[in-house]
Amino acid sequence: MMKKYLLLFCALSIFLTGCGSKFAYNNIDWLMYWYIDDYVELDKTQKKLLDGHVAQWMTWHRQDELTEYKTQLEQIKLQVSQDNVSAQQWEQHFNNAKQHWVRFRDHISPELARLAPSLTDEQVNALFAELDKENLKRIEDRLDDNFEKRLKKNIKNTQENAREFIGKLSLEQKNIIESFADDFQSSFDLWIAYRQRIQSAAHEMLLNERKEAHFKAKFLALLSHPETYQDDKLAQISTHNNQVYASMLAALTTSLSPKQKRKAMDELQDIIDDISDLQED
Repeated sequence: MMKKYLLLFCALSIFLTGCGSKFAYNNIDWLMYWYIDDYVELDKTQKKLLDGHVAQWMTWHRQDELTEYKTQLEQIKLQVSQDNVSAQQWEQHFNNAKQHWVRFRDHISPELARLAPSLTDEQVNALFAELDKENLKRIEDRLDDNFEKRLKKNIKNTQENAREFIGKLSLEQKNIIESFADDFQSSFDLWIAYRQRIQSAAHEMLLNERKEAHFKAKFLALLSHPETYQDDKLAQISTHNNQVYASMLAALTTSLSPKQKRKAMDELQDIIDDISDLQED
């Protein structure tokens, strides 16, 4: 039921970067309601049920999960300070970040499966109608850009993200980003198809089976094992793109000037400090 706003929660809690991250984390319950209103309107009873679960999730996440994020960030900071973060080490960090999400997903999925039967047919249909509209918009936006335009946009976005973290890029660093851009493989069509498959399965379950005795176990399996709806080719492309991105980050890390390294260290420390503050709140 609440997959979309839970993705927002995960994104904010895992990637505590940028201005206002602590504010966003501490107000995540309000932000969830603001976000989910775009998809389905909960009644007072449903909101009350959700309130109790959100409070429990936040307590667990603050007490247990933030320590995991902090440990990983401290490791990255140490590796950056030593001027040598290999592609293999970056890939391991990607895998660790994925495990943060898996733990969060596995922690909340049983509660979601128990809450889902409280939805009405109208709410279920409204939710998936909005998701269908979102998918269609993504497809239409994709059709508006040709390959060259998408490539230029991806290069620009990657350079801007790097610039925010390490400061002004050298010509060498811009060239590093451009040189790796062609190696990324597009997964859009496969990703949209995967998204539509799992949404269709969830829609059918919620609409036709949520009052059945077997529903909670079946819906929990969908939430906990979304990869069963994923094409093997999509997984292969994802692995490939992670490897390309890790290699690019390794090359950028090696190219850092002393000033850029100091900025990167400061940025990492700011995030670590934010997490420490959140743990003490």
